[in-house]
Amino acid sequence: MSVVRMSRMSLVAHENDCGKLLKLFVKSGAVEVTRTEEIEHTAFRQETARREEHEAKLLRLNFAIGFLKEMVKEHRLFDKENTPKLNFKKENRLIELDEYYDVVKDEVEIFAVISEMENINSELVSIKSERARLEARKEQILPYAEMPLKFSELRNTAHAVVYAGLVPAERADALVAECAPYAETALYPSAKQSAFVAVAHADNARELENVLAGYDFVSCAYDYDATAAEKIAEFNEREETLDLRRKEAVERAIALKDNLTRIKILYDYYKIEIAKTDVMELCPRTGKAFVMEGWVPADRTETLSKDIKKKCKLTEVFFREPTDDEQPPTLLKSDPVTGAFQGITEMFGVPAYRERDPGIFVAIFYFLFFGIMISDAGYGLIMALACFLIVKIVKPVKNSGRMLIMFGLCGISTVIWGALFGGWFSITLKEGSFLDKLSWFNPMNEPLKMFLLSLAMGVLQMATGFALKGIDEIKSKQIWSGIFNQFGWVVIFVGLALLFPTLSVFLGAVNPDPVPEWIGVTGDIGMYVAIAGFAMIILGGAAGKKNPLKMVTGALGNVYGSINVVSDLLSYSRLFGLGLTTGVIGYVVNMLADLIVNTFFGGGWYGWIVAVPVLIIGHAFNLSINLLGAYVHDSRLQYIEFFGRFYEGKGHAFNPLGGKTQYTYLNN
Repeated sequence: MSVVRMSRMSLVAHENDCGKLLKLFVKSGAVEVTRTEEIEHTAFRQETARREEHEAKLLRLNFAIGFLKEMVKEHRLFDKENTPKLNFKKENRLIELDEYYDVVKDEVEIFAVISEMENINSELVSIKSERARLEARKEQILPYAEMPLKFSELRNTAHAVVYAGLVPAERADALVAECAPYAETALYPSAKQSAFVAVAHADNARELENVLAGYDFVSCAYDYDATAAEKIAEFNEREETLDLRRKEAVERAIALKDNLTRIKILYDYYKIEIAKTDVMELCPRTGKAFVMEGWVPADRTETLSKDIKKKCKLTEVFFREPTDDEQPPTLLKSDPVTGAFQGITEMFGVPAYRERDPGIFVAIFYFLFFGIMISDAGYGLIMALACFLIVKIVKPVKNSGRMLIMFGLCGISTVIWGALFGGWFSITLKEGSFLDKLSWFNPMNEPLKMFLLSLAMGVLQMATGFALKGIDEIKSKQIWSGIFNQFGWVVIFVGLALLFPTLSVFLGAVNPDPVPEWIGVTGDIGMYVAIAGFAMIILGGAAGKKNPLKMVTGALGNVYGSINVVSDLLSYSRLFGLGLTTGVIGYVVNMLADLIVNTFFGGGWYGWIVAVPVLIIGHAFNLSINLLGAYVHDSRLQYIEFFGRFYEGKGHAFNPLGGKTQYTYLNN
């Protein structure tokens, strides 16, 4: 990947050309407008009314999309088979700018449909509120369900008083016993509160009230001319009616589904219109003219200039190279392979315009590390085939399929490393078989070799990072720092690379018999090279300082800083950890399936009926959990251990007018 060269655009235009210019810029997808410094006799104009109008329409369009999404969920609850499958994500096709304007012609009709949705939504809210009230009222009278009396019959007479209400269930029996001397009582038990009725002579009213007060008695407040059971049945019937009304309202809402695509296109049309409004607020104006500045890819200036002169007769446009104190936006040009990994870099930060683009290095190392972390060729085949098949079938437009392509490429890396490690769904390979001959070593049998391989990958990536930083410092005239501080570490890592064969033999990771003579020779050379590199970083700490004390402290500071480098190098042991984890979990899954078939079912074929689902679920879990782990930890190695050496990523991405749409891809 590389950073596209940008040109500074300046233009002066008549107000009559404003609409045509903005439409041209949106269609080209090649102009990022920036704020222009105010010029004498000009002023900035706020488009408040226009913005508020567009934002109000956006709110209604956004409501419509969200409403249809909720209605699909609601419809699925009672008629899953006939629920339509609607796409609430971006439309997977390129839409011409003229199609946006064609949809705007139907704006009145679309907003009439949205008004109908709003009415249906109001009806649904009303139904929901009424149902909630019914539920609350039913809940309140539920303890009276067994009481045979109508609520209206619970009235005092000339000589008798009636007390009806609720009492905590655990205290009901005690209340009945204490009320016995004063009244005739009836109790209708329930789980939490029991309905209680007491009838007494008027002369005993005070004594009875005193007793009730001591038992948390709550008097009945209902006067329905019906029993509780009759009233509950009435509420249930009303709820059924409301549910039917709700279902009918949802059906009416679903019938409006065919408008979804037009609503999404219209939504993005107004997103673009608001972006146009934002742009014009950045341009100082006179009564009839305005000035506009921005950035355009250098290879698009000639075409854009011709289009402006052709369509906007009252506009003058000029292009120039950016000055040293200007920070143009960053537009990356990449091929399909390295571009697939561009998202990894962008999550950290876009390179500044004059900064090195690390894309090619990220693509290489991310590709290598991912395969080591998954380390199973069978899983890699599934990843690669699934991702590339989806890309082939769906044909994602613009960069929407970038992540799929990246995982597909990582699947290829996994196949390569998995084959070298003899990992095929964690199956033990038959000795001498074709797949066994392809393998280099088994990490589970030779973990030390796997650990050293992980560190070797760390040495390679960190050395690359130091080298890139050194080149950048030399280019920026920090020659001594670049040579000694940065390339000093490169020399150390070269020495470590030469020491690796000796270290592997010494630790027992490899056991050649006899030990080749060249291993000792490279070990000696590597030791001297590493010492030379260490001397370089000591000199780098002292270089450029005249005070002897500062020279010593600078040298010691570089030596002390080597602790961080060693710590970062050990971070690459995560390659070792994740690579082993995949194999161990897969081995356990296979062992469990073997146990089911041969132990539980005595080797019978019917044992596979149980074992196959176990294998599928187990390996699916192993693949998914390790995919997540590899994605996260591989990214971390790029961001911390690699980017920490040379990359800042403080640029801002090129953002052309019309480039930010939510539900559609504009063909520009």
